[in-house]
Amino acid sequence: MGWLKRKFRMREDYEKLIIVDGDKFYIEKWTVMQSLMHVGIMTMIMQVITGFPLKYWNTPWAKYIVEALGGINGLMTIHRVEGAIMFFDFLFVVFYCIMFMIANRDRVKKYGFWDTYRLLPGPTDIAVVQYFKYLLGFRKSPPDYDEYMWVDKFDFFAVGWGMLAIGITGWILWLPEVFTGFLHFPPVSIQIALLAHGDEGMVAVGWIALVHLYMTHYGPHKFPMDWVWLTGISPELEWMEERPRSWRRIIKRTAEHEPELLEKYPALRERYEFVKSIENLPNEEIVARIHEYAHHLLEKELSEEAA
Repeated sequence: MGWLKRKFRMREDYEKLIIVDGDKFYIEKWTVMQSLMHVGIMTMIMQVITGFPLKYWNTPWAKYIVEALGGINGLMTIHRVEGAIMFFDFLFVVFYCIMFMIANRDRVKKYGFWDTYRLLPGPTDIAVVQYFKYLLGFRKSPPDYDEYMWVDKFDFFAVGWGMLAIGITGWILWLPEVFTGFLHFPPVSIQIALLAHGDEGMVAVGWIALVHLYMTHYGPHKFPMDWVWLTGISPELEWMEERPRSWRRIIKRTAEHEPELLEKYPALRERYEFVKSIENLPNEEIVARIHEYAHHLLEKELSEEAA
């Protein structure tokens, strides 16, 4: 059990705060293992490059890709190998999540279920309603997002049901003799798998291209890329504006768990005092004040750099 807890134990909020030179702060969003799991699922890029030319092999644009990647056989080999990598990465993520839930059961008693298993849909996801109210002008500030907002959770679980659909049908298409012979699937299952595989691929590409990449990389505040997927860390000011509830909790728990840091780092003490001063305000006002404070810190940082 000791090994299990070391490998799959949830990092506490005070462990996520990175202090550089006393006044530069970062938030560690992902561990190295979590970043590698994300990289593994990014094999989908090659799946798209090889999959759609296979689906539309007789179209003029597809023929160039087919020829460049070694013909139909070369394309199918790349597609299958990349697909296997992606599917086994998915299985490892499932294993990781199960081990994570087991290793952190005792934490639930101290902080509660939703604070421990933050990727599960929970009460804070009411923020999606606040988000649309904000977009429509019925709310003056963005939602009080936590560490994982609604779109993060949808992304995560969409990969789950998407991999079940596209992964199982992919194996059927790769090994039809096994499924129709050894496992006695009806022959028509091959045609069903072919249709489902291609359609699920189209749905996945649509979501990733139109929603995930925009929200994560291509939005005006992120363009051309959010490097957190590679570095695992996010600038504090960015975290404050995007995930204010999480930022408050990180500052508070860091100060409470390691109070000596407040004396060592005046900038941390300033942040802690600010968090305490706004914690009893209405939720919408809290977010607005945090955004103002983030802009104040940015102006201070820029003036110091200019000096």
